Amino acid sequence: MSNLGFMTLGDDSQKRPDFSSMSDTDLRAYVLAHRKDQSAFYAYVDRMHERPPIAVIEPEDWSEERMQEAIEGTNDRS
Repeated sequence: MSNLGFMTLGDDSQKRPDFSSMSDTDLRAYVLAHRKDQSAFYAYVDRMHERPPIAVIEPEDWSEERMQEAIEGTNDRS
């Protein structure tokens, strides 16, 4: 992991990672290493939910119609 930023919550004895300053890779690694940290998990899920969905169309299934269906399907998620 790279250098993680920490932010103080209240007194200096309580320090938490600053999830907003972490890269996606670092945040994912942190979540996997600290599976009981719900705030880290929610920060990761929120960040991934902000990303546009990815539609995968196999080459043998590709057509203009199939592409339009994939686009319309991603719009339904919003």
